[in-house]
Amino acid sequence: MIDKAVAKLNAEMQREPDNRYLEILGHYAIDRCDQALASKITGGRTLKGAMEAVVKRAKAARAGSVAVLTPAQVFGEVDQYFGLPTDTTAQWRAMGLPAAAPGQAEPQPSGGDIDPLDFL
Repeated sequence: MIDKAVAKLNAEMQREPDNRYLEILGHYAIDRCDQALASKITGGRTLKGAMEAVVKRAKAARAGSVAVLTPAQVFGEVDQYFGLPTDTTAQWRAMGLPAAAPGQAEPQPSGGDIDPLDFL
C-alpha cells in the first residue's frame, strides 16, 4: 500500500512540475509515509488538499494583502490534514536544512551569502 501511495503522490507532483510548494509537500509526505498515511492517501487525501489547508491557514493569518507563515505553521497544517504527529526533524529535512540532534535547539537558517550592500 505504501508503494501505491508514493506513486500517487509522485503522479500528483508531476502534473504540476513547476509548483515548488507541491514538490516540497510531496517529498515531505513521501518521507513520512507509513501504513497509516498510505491508507489516507490511497483513500483520497491529496497534496492539493494539503496545500488548500495551508492556504486556508494563510488567509486566516493575513494582514492586509500579506500573509506570513512559519515553516512550523505550514507543515503543521500538512500534518493536521494527513493526521500526522509533528516531526520537526522531518520538517527541516523537507526544507533542505540540517536537523537538530536530539536535545539540541532547532537549527536556525543562515542568511546565506547575501550581502546587504548588494541591494544598494
